[in-house]
Amino acid sequence: MLVTKNVAELCVLLISELYGQLPSRMFADLLARGRSTIAQLAQHTSLNQRQVRHGIAVLIQLNLIFHFTDQDSGITYYDANPHAAYNLVRTGKILDMVREKYGSDANALVHEVLVQGHTKISDLIAAFKERRTTQQKTANGVSQNGHHINGNGVKNGIGDINIADEDINLEDQVYESLSQLIAAGILEPLTLAMYQSPQDLRSTIEQDFLTNYYPTGIRGAKQTAEFDKYVRDKLREFHLKNTGLKNDLEFELENGAGSKRRKLINGTTSNTLTNGKARTTLLKNLDTVLRVNYDKCVVELRNLKLERYVEDLIGDITAKVYAALLGVLSKKISRCQTDKSIEVEDENNDASTGPRVTTQEVFEHLSPSIDVSGGVGMLHEDGAIDIRCAEKIRRFPPQLKGSTLKEELQEGEEIVESDDEDYDPSGEAAVSFGLHGQNGSNEVKMQVGDSVPIGTKRLHQMRQHLLILAESKEGFVRHCGSLDFGEWTVDFEPLMQHLKFLELDTLIENRFGRRGLRLTRILREKGKIDDKTLPSLALMKKPDVHVKMAEMEMAGFLDVQEVPRDNNRAAARTIFFWFFDLERTLQRTLDNTYKSMVRCLQRLDVERRKKASVLSVAERKDVQGMEEEKLRGDIYNEYVQFLDLEKKLLGQVGKLDDIVAVFRDF
Repeated sequence: MLVTKNVAELCVLLISELYGQLPSRMFADLLARGRSTIAQLAQHTSLNQRQVRHGIAVLIQLNLIFHFTDQDSGITYYDANPHAAYNLVRTGKILDMVREKYGSDANALVHEVLVQGHTKISDLIAAFKERRTTQQKTANGVSQNGHHINGNGVKNGIGDINIADEDINLEDQVYESLSQLIAAGILEPLTLAMYQSPQDLRSTIEQDFLTNYYPTGIRGAKQTAEFDKYVRDKLREFHLKNTGLKNDLEFELENGAGSKRRKLINGTTSNTLTNGKARTTLLKNLDTVLRVNYDKCVVELRNLKLERYVEDLIGDITAKVYAALLGVLSKKISRCQTDKSIEVEDENNDASTGPRVTTQEVFEHLSPSIDVSGGVGMLHEDGAIDIRCAEKIRRFPPQLKGSTLKEELQEGEEIVESDDEDYDPSGEAAVSFGLHGQNGSNEVKMQVGDSVPIGTKRLHQMRQHLLILAESKEGFVRHCGSLDFGEWTVDFEPLMQHLKFLELDTLIENRFGRRGLRLTRILREKGKIDDKTLPSLALMKKPDVHVKMAEMEMAGFLDVQEVPRDNNRAAARTIFFWFFDLERTLQRTLDNTYKSMVRCLQRLDVERRKKASVLSVAERKDVQGMEEEKLRGDIYNEYVQFLDLEKKLLGQVGKLDDIVAVFRDF
């Protein structure tokens, strides 16, 4: 797999930081020389085959390399997976996301899988129980004020500890958390096909088809269509084989959640959190091997990014409603960027409009602790609400900026823009929704009369936040489908393009100032512009424009095309067209971001070598956790200074990863 020098160096540094020099040395050679055998790796790295096999085993355990065995020769080839190696930088973000969304128990389970690379369900449950039991013994052995608890579990004659109840609760916690993680797709079963690269998997399927059906080769359009259909069906089969456990647990947890809600309504609550059917399903699959699904984790991180963006622009409550919508929608999304050759589209979703969710689904997923009555401003009493605009149905997603769709239309066709669609009045007679509550001219008029149930009132208040998101110029939500069902969707591609432009504008403004940003926006909007027209459009002096454009061209943000008027190619007889190449700028910015991350990690390594004597003392077992008490004043001060510097460098790496996520992954 071809990567740039900075990406390769970053991946090697990450592996060396977390897992040591031997695996990083093997990974660096695979990146530099490509697919290799064990004998070739031993020759290139100057290691014996025993060391090479050990390093390869570590990399396979951590899912950092692919391997493929040739059936004819029996030789196994190994190939680096730089995308998986880069994901190591997001370990902390993934754990924070899991803790925030699924709880501390789920965080402990995911942490264990990340440390092991992949592990069986039975081993994962055993490791969780052992870790939690050790923590409970430590907590119960010494109280907060230092008094020990006796063998009967009684401290100072007050209270007792029921060990059997604790064991039952621990069982419930681990099975409940594990079921949620698998159902959400954060953890996924590991199959043999995942050890092969996508290219090897496709090649194996194609070779199998040719060997069994057309050993002499494919001829004609009919055989080609049959060949393509066979490959797609096999890839679909591999994908569905990996989602069986997830679908079963998701179905059982949804049914269990419904029964729990009915119990709470009836007034009988239960302390048991575990769904019996989900636990039975896990007990039947104890030998299933799990690993972290980074693609699904990136989807969840994208949801957090969009939620924080809405919180900054609109408000906290609207952001929480948006997070609930994204949470429901993400159940139907397995990865941010769909691979058409492998990804299986949901047959219930229209490929042209994407997955949808209803208002009721968002309402059921919304936390009861969120007060949706706030966060929406009130209009003047005489202010009129344009119901036709607020309730407009936009059935098609907006076009991307710079789209060439208009050039591909046939004669007589037209683009159906979202803003040009007619208003769909279905359901308006039954419900007339205001924008800002239920007072004065903005009331919610319903056929049920004056006595509106609290749940219905809360539903309509939540819907006002969805309408605010739908009416935003950023296009956070699109109101699609019909008013009867209240369907909503998110057009991620144009939304993420807007975030890319926003992030890129911030970088350009910080580096070249407001004038550089103004020139870039003009070129991005207008396309190629000659150097004589640009000053008048930018309202700038010609010398200032030339200086700024030359500065940005040297940095790689702008390009110029020379068009001579005659064969002499004189400067006075040449037209200079300036233009902004978005893809090239993004690639260059990404590579510079990788270089910055590499330098941060290199600086951290240098600082560790400088403080080697201090760190060697601080890492002693009798010192860990009691550094302030055990270390001398000067040594402790140096240790604190190093921790502060380490925190800053790793925090900078995390911020740079946010740029990579927006430009490449989201």
